[in-house]
Amino acid sequence: MIIKGFNKANSSERLRWISETSNFSELKKRPCIFLSHKYEDKPACREIAKYLAKAGIDYFLDEENATLQTAVQAKDANAITENIKEGIRNSSHMLCVVSERTYQSNWVPFEVGYGHAAIIDKAMALNTKDKKLKLSVLTLQDLSEKPLPEFMHVAYIVRGTKSLNEYIAKLLGKGSGRLILENRLFSHSKEGHSLDNILNWKL
Repeated sequence: MIIKGFNKANSSERLRWISETSNFSELKKRPCIFLSHKYEDKPACREIAKYLAKAGIDYFLDEENATLQTAVQAKDANAITENIKEGIRNSSHMLCVVSERTYQSNWVPFEVGYGHAAIIDKAMALNTKDKKLKLSVLTLQDLSEKPLPEFMHVAYIVRGTKSLNEYIAKLLGKGSGRLILENRLFSHSKEGHSLDNILNWKL
């Protein structure tokens, strides 16, 4: 049985996840991806989150974190920072969704830097098998074939829908073809892919 991924930023979804783990212990081993992004790319992030969830991967998308949103409205930089750090620490992986707009972000470089310390360093110390995937960058269409800034070169690069499928398959330890047959992924080469409007389907 494939249980759809939960947004662990949402308190009710996290409680549901905790409840489900009592019946399905393998959920505790499932990856949880912190989705780093610039505010203007949030609609694209929502679609990527849905795609991850269908594959059976948990994620952390900040817009459903009530505490963080309260801090944002209050413009409380300290509270925002601590909430972001907590979300990263409670995730096993980070996927930084980037576009041309990311260059104007103050928070994304911070999240990548902190993610490198909190996730990559821990993976290196534990020598986990997927440590190369722990910190990854996913380029949206406008940046898919362009050079990336230097601070992103420490990450595993995902350029489009094809490589996103491969990334997910590596996280789950299964072939992408098998996941497509299980209806957990959609082939990048077929028309009507839910991510066609935001990702380069060829890469």
